[in-house]
Amino acid sequence: MIGGFALNLYQNPRATGDIDFLIETSVRNEKNLRTVLIEFGFGSTLPPPSSPLIEEGKILMLGRSPFRIDLLTKIDGVTFSEVARTCLQLEIDSLQIPVISPRMLLRNKESTGRAKDEADAIELRKWIDSGGDLGFPNPQS
Repeated sequence: MIGGFALNLYQNPRATGDIDFLIETSVRNEKNLRTVLIEFGFGSTLPPPSSPLIEEGKILMLGRSPFRIDLLTKIDGVTFSEVARTCLQLEIDSLQIPVISPRMLLRNKESTGRAKDEADAIELRKWIDSGGDLGFPNPQS
């Protein structure tokens, strides 16, 4: 999990119209994602199996705000492997959800060039500098 929902774990919550997930582009993920989306009723909206469902640098948007799910294969400032290596696990109803670490989220927010993300980065930096991320994975280590 990345984006606004992840940010809300580390600072005062703000409204967001979607939940964002960073996913690795792989044959296995393509197959698993297609299976899950069919199970959840998205089958008729999917491209045929001969066409890719997820592509590097593309966003797959499911549903509508405020219940939209965005599946991203790439985000600014960090790589999938960096995020995966330093993520933390959030457990919700016995389901483990990987969440981007505070420092990786900060790198992402600082690199987008969007005003909203710059404001988020300022608040997240204050939280990190005050020791708020102690005990979280540090990408420098």
